[in-house]
Amino acid sequence: MISGGRGGPGDAVLSRRSLFRGAAAGAGALAGAWALSGCGGSATAAGADTRIQLWHLFTGGDGGIFQQMMTEVQEENPAVGIDPVVLTWGAPYYTKLVMASVGGRSPDLAVMHLTRVAGWVPGGVLDPWDLDVLAEHGVTEEMFPPALWERAVIDGQLWSVPLDFHAFLLFYDRGLADQAGLLGPDGRLTGVDSPDGFLEAGRAMAEVTGYAGVGYGYTGDGAQMSRMLWGLYAQTGAEVELTPGQPAQVDRDALVQVTTYVQQMLDDQVAIANSDYPSAIANFSTGRVGMCFNGNWELQSFLTAGVDVDAMPMPNIFGTPATYGDSHVFVLPHQVNVDPARRDAAYATVAAMLQKSLLWSDGGHIPANREVTESAAYQEKLPQAHYAEASEQAVFDPQAWFTGSGSDFQARVGEALQGAWLDKQSPEVAVDRLIAALDNALQTKPPA
Repeated sequence: MISGGRGGPGDAVLSRRSLFRGAAAGAGALAGAWALSGCGGSATAAGADTRIQLWHLFTGGDGGIFQQMMTEVQEENPAVGIDPVVLTWGAPYYTKLVMASVGGRSPDLAVMHLTRVAGWVPGGVLDPWDLDVLAEHGVTEEMFPPALWERAVIDGQLWSVPLDFHAFLLFYDRGLADQAGLLGPDGRLTGVDSPDGFLEAGRAMAEVTGYAGVGYGYTGDGAQMSRMLWGLYAQTGAEVELTPGQPAQVDRDALVQVTTYVQQMLDDQVAIANSDYPSAIANFSTGRVGMCFNGNWELQSFLTAGVDVDAMPMPNIFGTPATYGDSHVFVLPHQVNVDPARRDAAYATVAAMLQKSLLWSDGGHIPANREVTESAAYQEKLPQAHYAEASEQAVFDPQAWFTGSGSDFQARVGEALQGAWLDKQSPEVAVDRLIAALDNALQTKPPA
């Protein structure tokens, strides 16, 4: 049951100030490195009755699309002015947002990653969303895939409103896949939904390319290794529970199974064994490989390169449909004295941005609003419509205060796994190293 009231977070485990100190210390030298990457021009119309400030982390192509969405929302509701502030993604962004909240200078609205929200709720730096007010603006639980909504609910309250699901996909070159005999009657990739089937498909693609079948850039990149590990782990049906002060509850056998399988895949025929992120992009863009594991945010890169690209959710290798990802979400940074007009304008803006998320899908992201993904207009968008189901099978980093996109813990995952995947060291040793890292983190108190 979710509380619909406007009340605060209840008995916080951390004070807001202690969370601020921890965040600033954790960012280290980066804390001073945050910088405006451009305010993108105010979306506020002259004469707007109410102005709100919206912080976000979208730059490049995403930033342009997000700005266009805000502009259209502004034009349709000129009574509300939106002042966007664009900050560098990563530790600088999150540190600055915490500092603003603690210092009483919070924006009215901000964008975060869903996997980072759980670490912020105990410190009281966010305000919960009021379900009744959201409903007044046309935003209800039924609009969202259950996995996204459930992750946004913590201790019975809704702390974030999902804008999208950005998924770890399997891209493929339709022309090369056709030559390899991997396209079904509907023109989409087939035969990859089993352990042996995927390996065989990779070998068939390698025969066509003369190099390798699959690109997967992971070396030195804990985020990429986390995406593969936790996505395939969920496909085994295994679960993970991380409770502070207690050992990690994980299925060791399932982790070994996944780690061993990826090690087998990285044999320089099915997939390139030693590949970093840029190399994987380049190899797929130039046809050296016919398939590529990467995030949906790289769709425009492949289209720009002229690839005859299609995409699908993570292949269901181990039997349970699951695709790793994260979600950009709207949050309400904590305000001591809430201005009712600006708070209501924040709700109205989020509702309007969700209705504009067909445009957001141009960047490759899957809109969280099912009304959009089920629309005829979205079904005409290819390959986006071919992987939209990933949001219904979404899995994330295990939930804990120390996990999530851009977290240091993803680097710990990489440190544990790279030896097994790159240097063919023991999968069992790698998994035990990972479990030890989880246990150590669970014995560590949150920043204070």
